[in-house]
Amino acid sequence: MLKVPMPDSGAPVLQSIVPLGAVPDSLRTAVSRAIAKWGYTWNDVTFAGTARLAVRAHLQLSGSEQVWVLAITAGQLVIGEELESAGGRGTGVSVSAFSGGVIPAVPYQAQVYEFLGRRGGRQPPEQRPLRDSPATA
Repeated sequence: MLKVPMPDSGAPVLQSIVPLGAVPDSLRTAVSRAIAKWGYTWNDVTFAGTARLAVRAHLQLSGSEQVWVLAITAGQLVIGEELESAGGRGTGVSVSAFSGGVIPAVPYQAQVYEFLGRRGGRQPPEQRPLRDSPATA
């Protein structure tokens, strides 16, 4: 197992890159609602992964340091890089642990970005991804 040191900055550290089809349906629905306010749909999402957050006393993540990270557009990212918004909007999404009434259930926490880059400086892309491109189909 790859062990990635925790950041001093509190920035999320990329732990995995996940195929968009592997994102749980309930999380997909919640993300779709959040990005609809920005004029996007789930088909515009081009990046999914998981990240680990630095432990902080004031951070409440239902006992988990791991969050999903999703983006409309993302720079070239590799496991272990600190992440930050590379421009545009961002929001947090949380899906209840008890959807469907199955116990034990794991709540989903996510950070959603319009443009995601690595800490220290990716610039936002020049254009929005095309809906019909192979990367988003």
